[in-house]
Amino acid sequence: MTHFRILAVLIIASVVGPVAAQTSFPMITHAYPVALQRGTTTEISADGQMNFSGAYKALFEGAGISAEVNSPPPVPGVILKTVKMKVTVAKDAELGVREFRIATSLGLSSVGQLVIVDDPVVMERPNNNTVPQSQDIKLPCVLAGKLEIIEDVDWFKFEAKEGEFVAFEMFCARIQDKIHDLQKHAKPMLTLLDAEGRELAANDTFFFADPMLAYKIPKAGTYYLQVRESTYDGDPRWVYAIVATNRPYASHLFPMAGNPGKTIDVDPIGSAGAKGKVLFKIPGELGIQQVQLDIDGVKTNPATFIVSNLPQFVEQEPNDDPAKATRVTLPAGINGQIGKKRDIDHFVFNATKAKAIRLELKARRFGTLLNSSLHGILEIMNTKGVVIASSDVTHGLEASLVFTPAVDGDYILRIRDINSKGSESAVYHIEADWALPDFTVRCDPDKTMIGPGSATSWYVHVVRANGFTGPVEIKVNGLPKEITASQLAIPPSMTQGVIVLTAAPDAKLAATNVEVVGFGKIKNAEGKDEVIVRRPVSNQEIYLPGGGRGRFDVNLQSVAVTSTSDIVKVEVSISKITLKPGEEIKIEVTLHRSSEYDKGVFLDVMLQHLGSIIGNPLPPGVTIVPGKSKTLLGNASKGFITLKVAANAEPIDDVPISVIANVSINFVVKVHYSSVPILISIRK
Repeated sequence: MTHFRILAVLIIASVVGPVAAQTSFPMITHAYPVALQRGTTTEISADGQMNFSGAYKALFEGAGISAEVNSPPPVPGVILKTVKMKVTVAKDAELGVREFRIATSLGLSSVGQLVIVDDPVVMERPNNNTVPQSQDIKLPCVLAGKLEIIEDVDWFKFEAKEGEFVAFEMFCARIQDKIHDLQKHAKPMLTLLDAEGRELAANDTFFFADPMLAYKIPKAGTYYLQVRESTYDGDPRWVYAIVATNRPYASHLFPMAGNPGKTIDVDPIGSAGAKGKVLFKIPGELGIQQVQLDIDGVKTNPATFIVSNLPQFVEQEPNDDPAKATRVTLPAGINGQIGKKRDIDHFVFNATKAKAIRLELKARRFGTLLNSSLHGILEIMNTKGVVIASSDVTHGLEASLVFTPAVDGDYILRIRDINSKGSESAVYHIEADWALPDFTVRCDPDKTMIGPGSATSWYVHVVRANGFTGPVEIKVNGLPKEITASQLAIPPSMTQGVIVLTAAPDAKLAATNVEVVGFGKIKNAEGKDEVIVRRPVSNQEIYLPGGGRGRFDVNLQSVAVTSTSDIVKVEVSISKITLKPGEEIKIEVTLHRSSEYDKGVFLDVMLQHLGSIIGNPLPPGVTIVPGKSKTLLGNASKGFITLKVAANAEPIDDVPISVIANVSINFVVKVHYSSVPILISIRK
């Protein structure tokens, strides 16, 4: 089937409105209140699109959060777009933004987000839109509100003491980025004013599009916080949480990395910095963490810190000149701060000819906890000051490069802001390690929802790095007993593969979070075999203006058994294929539909949208023959797909593919159902 014909089917679906698909998943757009205090139970409203009828469970990221979900059972013709939940947060639950989903008998929702906080949550009251109507608050607290209409301005009033530090951090844009269908995002702004209405401080873009401001109170009295969208726009889905505190506040930490279990001195950035260096014991878990400092018995807010096994070095100023570069020994974790405009940091290291070095900047990455103010560029120079390698946006939109020295000797690493900016919040960490073989994995989509006896597929993508050429074995951990997953090992000649998930014929409603894990074998720095484990990034589809399908990384990978699927079974005529180069094979397909679904379906072997290939598990050299395939079925139930092997295709054994039946929910969203895995081998 041509892309034009697929597009035609989708346009028809969009014109007539949502297709009557039972398992069209609910799409969360916002939750209110979005801030929840630890140690409390709060009733919240989760709102969105499509149908939330039959909601029975909520899934949360991490531990310490549970919910009682109350939703009426599905009623034919009735669409429910709101779910009420009583959410209980444990006293020791992790602070910060947490993802959640709602499981319904019709489908598993897209990701929503909540903000877990320590201080009492104060709900915005109606009619606080002018200074005389300002809402009285007492610091510390967390403000929960909405920028719900055009020109909406929220005012809050508080008393402060002379010399007191106050800080306000807003969560708004950050909790919209993962929303499946929210085309217009807020650009919020905070302004602090005194009792006479004089502006003291304002900010609109500190943590990416979210504002933060900290201020030392000059004299005791009344102060006002103004909250608005920077362009005076508004939307009822634009919820916010504002941490409003007079306790020590840390926006960043310097150094921003250290070794697990060690105790070090850190400089907090923000009002907590007024106390000077703080003694801090690094947690034992590796990776990017949110940590709190203890300052005079008071805990700060969570701030980002990287726990690393690499030996750590901290820049020694002055190092703006290559001749004064801070010396480091590889492998190393390098910590620094581009503290002012046109600041440049230099580090010198000794390297061995042909021994490749991996340099990766970790400072500012959209959609992650890395929220430094630095837009960094890495450059490698020889001792004469000549740049011989550089990078600015190659890894997660941050600088990363692999440098292979041409000769033995010293080399200089230079880091600077790409726009020559600088501030105390422009902290960074550089991983400088040997470039060992490695790989990363991502999984698309981020959820599956299937009725009893039905199946669907996940597409796993592997990116090999630094000469890694081995196979990658994929496993799914934590599946409920009602759902099974097929085996997948992505061979060295491929970068993608498919996992088929199948619900038992007698499966009951169930929903849980699972973990997808990739395993590969490498030679480590000592030349010994080592199995490395990589956990995939989960890709949630994001609606793009004009009908495109974007992807945004989320943390939850989830599965659910629903009520009967629209396509109960995708039956194929063969499950094991052996072909020679140049041969073709016809796969007969029969759909077993539910009694309630008679709308359009089209078949494919790849996951596609408007000509973009999102997942392709076919072995190299194997393609679909469009002219010899019947894939556009309408309300029919029989079709076929013809595969052809190229004349120069290389031998390969037992590569799993599957035939998928696509059901269009609207112009962008499709739900697909899968056949059993079909194993393809090519033999000469």
